[in-house]
Amino acid sequence: MEEEEKNPSSIYIVTDLLEDIFLRLPLKSILISKSVSRRWKAILESKTFVERRMSLQKNRKILATYNCDCSREPRLLQGSWFKGGEQIVYLHYNTTRPSLTCYGLVCILEPYWIDVLNPWTRQLRRYGFGFGTIIGESSAFSPRNWAIGFGKDRVTGNYKVVKMCLLFFGKTSVRDPEVEYSVLDVETGEWRMLSPPPCKVFAVKGSVCVNGSIYWLHNTIGTVWKILALDLDKEEFHNVSVPVMSVMQETNIVNLDDRLAIANTYTKAEWKLEIWSMDTEVKRWTKTYSIHLDNRVVSQERHNRWFTPVSVSKQGNLVFYDNHNRLFKYYPRKNAIMCLSSDTCVISPFFENLAPLPLKSIIPYPHPRRRSRCPLLSSRSNECGILYFVLTTTLLWLSL
Repeated sequence: MEEEEKNPSSIYIVTDLLEDIFLRLPLKSILISKSVSRRWKAILESKTFVERRMSLQKNRKILATYNCDCSREPRLLQGSWFKGGEQIVYLHYNTTRPSLTCYGLVCILEPYWIDVLNPWTRQLRRYGFGFGTIIGESSAFSPRNWAIGFGKDRVTGNYKVVKMCLLFFGKTSVRDPEVEYSVLDVETGEWRMLSPPPCKVFAVKGSVCVNGSIYWLHNTIGTVWKILALDLDKEEFHNVSVPVMSVMQETNIVNLDDRLAIANTYTKAEWKLEIWSMDTEVKRWTKTYSIHLDNRVVSQERHNRWFTPVSVSKQGNLVFYDNHNRLFKYYPRKNAIMCLSSDTCVISPFFENLAPLPLKSIIPYPHPRRRSRCPLLSSRSNECGILYFVLTTTLLWLSL
């Protein structure tokens, strides 16, 4: 189809007004409209439109997973599930692969490459590990050998993957191995080396991105735990203080309502979940939740069980889950806990993101796709795309 500005019979609409119309459309119409013209595609994939669309979302969803090893590429399943006012969407992929999320995009660590997925636009891009680093099928993703982070640069808006991994090549001693610190720019597909952090990093307990920085809770010497941060814009490491608490196996670091938070599950004297949040501007920690769990959750078993917060509503209600796929909601005003599900593998908070990924994968797919036998993934239905969009746009235009 030719550009509408080249068609003498078309009606030209200024960019600002056209963007306002697009903001009111459902996701399906937006995706279809990208094929109408280059101008519309440029507007819908611009960082300004993507940020405005994201800011208009009223309720964040919860991303859970449907575990399947049918070899199909990861993607969102159709439909969603509601419980206790929470909307849950399911991602179809093999959960044996570690994954990280940031503003709706998903980064999945595979044995020989890194996948970055936008489930909303169904774009999946594949990247090599860079600098010759390969995990391999038989290698475990050990927190003592490998750490990864995924986040968004708040200055440029680019998504980046950060890795810290041990190197055992050449003359390097196994007792004192070298560590590679590098960052991948998803937009360009380029890896860059980073300067080492101010302290050595040993065992790592996950990572999280908050306001343009990636944070890792890690062990330094013995039982000393610290928080290592990387500013994605400056690409520099720095240390962050840890609240006055005992870091244990049951401790998790999370992004809770766009704030850095640490969740600790106590199981000895009393069974409770404590959550500390940090104000990133003043670097000060505050205890925001202390939830007693005795006789209030599905199981009374405390051993090897910990809880992770997911999201906080405007009313202050907290959604959290445990490592046995149980999902809960805590109501502070009533001091009550509601079990939302006893079999939901939660990944993270989730909301719509239309950020485009690069046109091509940096490395080709090494294996041909096999036919999926998964009953949940059916073939795509035919769509009357342009007609549906024109009708929707016309109705919205008349309502202005």
